[in-house]
Amino acid sequence: MGHPGIKGFFRAAAGILSYPQDPRSFAQMFGALSSAHYTRGRITRVRRETPDTVTVFFTAGDGWIPHRAGQWARIGVEVDGKRIWRPYSISAPEHGDPSITVKAQGLVSEHIVERAAPGNVLYLERPEGQFLLPDTPTELLFMVAGSGITPVMSMLQTLMPRRPDHDVVLVYVSRNRESCIFHDEILELADQFPGLRPVFWFTEERGRLDASDADALAELCPDHADRVTYACGPDSFVSAVEDLAGSHGGTPVVERFDVTRQFSGGQRGEVRFTRSDMTLEVGPDETVLEAAERAQHQLPHGCRMGICHSCLVPLTDGAVTNIRTGELHREPGPVQTCVTRPAPHAVFDA
Repeated sequence: MGHPGIKGFFRAAAGILSYPQDPRSFAQMFGALSSAHYTRGRITRVRRETPDTVTVFFTAGDGWIPHRAGQWARIGVEVDGKRIWRPYSISAPEHGDPSITVKAQGLVSEHIVERAAPGNVLYLERPEGQFLLPDTPTELLFMVAGSGITPVMSMLQTLMPRRPDHDVVLVYVSRNRESCIFHDEILELADQFPGLRPVFWFTEERGRLDASDADALAELCPDHADRVTYACGPDSFVSAVEDLAGSHGGTPVVERFDVTRQFSGGQRGEVRFTRSDMTLEVGPDETVLEAAERAQHQLPHGCRMGICHSCLVPLTDGAVTNIRTGELHREPGPVQTCVTRPAPHAVFDA
């Protein structure tokens, strides 16, 4: 049972000692020391966004640290009796119960879209990521494609009520109206806050948008070069935005939702994990992490994009190739298994 008065005293003391930070932030620092640190959440409702996309709303346990708009978290679900983790952007605004918006791509995402229901349990790691709103007011341009809208929706719902007159342009590329996640919600937000100007680009009607073409973008946002730019979506789209921003000395804030892989030439490889005494063949289109997961050998990982460095595992022999850059790495030491493949043989201390 415990004593409410004593518990209240310690909560108050923690708040005083940690002010102005939320005392739970300090729990995050200590919890982060353990890779096994997670809490549980329970799904409260599921909302269909498009034929293959749902938003899952959930409450989180005491170990959850409130997210900042734009962050992501690793979410674990039970699939066929096995817990599998994947990173998902948080689509809810700050200061409320979280939600993730999931498109049916891959084993875990398909499971969530098809089977998530109120009452189901989710396993949650702490939110993280540096795709965050600026600290000071400025004119913003959000360039998003496909499900890249999910962290940006969290940002818009957080930012616009805070500063209703904020000058924000959203250029949102999707295949068509039916596949455009949050289409109606964005229009409602723009009606409520006139500082938000959404521009929808449907590729089935208008063809591909070349995000590196200054003239094409100027038709959608004439002052794009003067705005702080955020880009989120597929690697190729984000890279195009970076190229354009770089041409006039800008550096956009970016979040990639996939990795463009260098062609492997059809070459297979082999990895050996010495601790588990396991040797695996790695397919020409697989990373070390993906091959390990296929064999049900668990390796640490986070974003799966080569950003967060949660997947570092010591390479002790052999070589690996970076799937994005094609760079060959032979030096023993920590290697990002989510963006490397053996070249053609590699040994890991795992």
